Amino acid sequence: MVLTNKVKTFTGIGGSLAATLLATSVQAAPFDTCPSKAYLFQSTPVQVYGVNLVTGQTSLLQGDTGLNANINGVGFDFDGRYIYGYDTTNKRLVRLGGDFQAEILNTSGLPTDHTFYVGDVYESVYYLYRKNKGLFTVDLTPLESDSSAVLTVERVTTRSVVSLTDFAFHPSDGKLYGIDNGSGALYSFDAETGQETYIGDTGETGTFGAGYFDVDGYYYVSRNQDGQIYRIDLSPGNASNIANGIVPAVKFADGPNSNQNDGARCANAPVIDEDSQIDFGDAPTTYLTKLADNGPRHGLDGVTWLGDSAPDGEQDGRANNLADDETGLDDENGVGFVTAIEPGLDSIVTVNASTTGYLSAWFDWNQDGDFADDGEQVFTDTQLQAGNNNLVFTVDAAAYIGTTWSRFRFSQQEGLDYFGGAATGEVEDHPLTVTGEGLSVRYYPNATDYTTVAFEDNWPYTADYDMNDVVVSYRITEILRDGNVVKSKIDGYLGAVGASYHNGFAIRLKGLNRSDIDTDTSRLIKNDVQSETSGLEQISNEAIFVISEDTSVYKLDSCDFHRTLMSCGSEDVQLNFTLHVNIKDGTNTSSLMSMPYDPFIFATPDYYHGAGYFQPGRKWEVHLPNYEPTEQFDADLFAGLGRDVSNASTNTYFKTAENLPWAIMVNDEWLWPTETTDLLAAYPQYATYAESSGEQAQNWFESQFATPNKCYIP
Repeated sequence: MVLTNKVKTFTGIGGSLAATLLATSVQAAPFDTCPSKAYLFQSTPVQVYGVNLVTGQTSLLQGDTGLNANINGVGFDFDGRYIYGYDTTNKRLVRLGGDFQAEILNTSGLPTDHTFYVGDVYESVYYLYRKNKGLFTVDLTPLESDSSAVLTVERVTTRSVVSLTDFAFHPSDGKLYGIDNGSGALYSFDAETGQETYIGDTGETGTFGAGYFDVDGYYYVSRNQDGQIYRIDLSPGNASNIANGIVPAVKFADGPNSNQNDGARCANAPVIDEDSQIDFGDAPTTYLTKLADNGPRHGLDGVTWLGDSAPDGEQDGRANNLADDETGLDDENGVGFVTAIEPGLDSIVTVNASTTGYLSAWFDWNQDGDFADDGEQVFTDTQLQAGNNNLVFTVDAAAYIGTTWSRFRFSQQEGLDYFGGAATGEVEDHPLTVTGEGLSVRYYPNATDYTTVAFEDNWPYTADYDMNDVVVSYRITEILRDGNVVKSKIDGYLGAVGASYHNGFAIRLKGLNRSDIDTDTSRLIKNDVQSETSGLEQISNEAIFVISEDTSVYKLDSCDFHRTLMSCGSEDVQLNFTLHVNIKDGTNTSSLMSMPYDPFIFATPDYYHGAGYFQPGRKWEVHLPNYEPTEQFDADLFAGLGRDVSNASTNTYFKTAENLPWAIMVNDEWLWPTETTDLLAAYPQYATYAESSGEQAQNWFESQFATPNKCYIP
């Protein structure tokens, strides 16, 4: 739209005629209806976006309003169906109709010494606010008969102490509401006097540049810094909590961020229109399924969904206590459970995706009617490819037997919770049955603690004997059916690498063969990323799992060693791992060695590992005392070198004549010696323990018996 301006002299409030007379070639046409979407004004020149408050979906509606200016302080007049705003660039008022073209308005008394960023419209009156300047009103009714009428700007009060960047009128109580950006406090404002009233703390701070109400009395605010949309329940049904100051801002959806943000919405409209393009969940309402409970919902983008057909739009979750398939299209067909779901065991689920995207899923293992408990999120931002994706998950060992619910959310977004809005994708809720006849669980050392194994890698020499060249802490969970082990899960982390040599770390499940392992479901997860293989060593007939081929890769660039020198600071753990070992059905595990199995280190292939050995690779190993080496070990290395006195005929392995081993295990998260500190210097009682074959000084490893300043303290 082309604008031609005729500008007369302007004086501030109190002038005899404060007027700016402007004419436009085209009068803006009003909106056809009271729309459900919210409107977001951003940037200079201003751009107008449509925002679905339910999902956070955003679309650019108008990139050229006809003004090379920023428009702020916007409000929707649901009587005349216009959006009114303040042109901050030129300090004047404008209105926009359904085509989002700005029409400049004629005003009298509009201040020139400051701008406005806060505004809204209620009952044909435009309200403007500026901290330390006051609350102002503009009667819009003259425009009903004359679009060129001069509108009078009046100051209601000079009192304006709250730091606001937007406010909005409640559709039923006639008060303005806004959040103080610094404190996160929610205030209401009397429209006739401007008097503010503290309501309560929202729990969120930031610049809330856009605020909206819906017809039910929910207040939505968008934070400039991150675009997150929050909802505050100011509905009449929540009057008791409001009176007590309980007004938390609950994360509702993700929108666009901007340093120039303002919003307007027809507060008389429902937040979801009749032609809904939103998918909701179907689980019972205790799982936060309804919109009123901030239940999960996804905007339909026409690209991202689960199953072989796009979902239909819905007004809310779980309509009339019926699943979606019973009230609409049969579109809940993207998830299929392939195997039985049994406590502690692994199961396979097939998820069909229309395109690439991210999947998160939750299972109510304890059947308490929610997905909020620890361990109930089974998948987190798992990337799917278009088509069928076979995913393996572990059922919680404490899962209750019986029927429960699951929730699957697929989207182009990451970081979704089991509730809240998403701009794209689909949510599917599915009932499932957990079975588990004859199953039992056992742990090592127990369900929550770790055992620590520490190695000296100078075998067959003791060298510095600091017992910190490789330190690993881990725990084991075994699942048994009728007394037979069917699964073993090993959780652990790499505690330290105090070696100059390159060493790998592995665990042997002696008594099982490689052919006994279910390679379809066994898997190794390192730092929350599933490895390409399960770690099952292919060159061995025994069931040996390699956790790391080279532990030295976890040293930080700034340190020669990892977590053995206090001069490097208290470094964070660099490797966490979970190994799922699933044993084929029908395998007899009576010969499986007892937990904690057989942890060992080996020489990383193609690296030097000491004079006389050069690059021994898997031929060189170190095990706990009296644990025989694996089939990969070179028996010729037992040649009486160094201080080793191993003797296969007496089942003596990896020990000195003084019973000193090259590996020790402590059923605790043990503090190991610092770099080059002899184990006997750090823990003097260990000599008594070793010489007595473990009969005496059995608590030698406790920190109270450690020599001060000789152990690494994380």
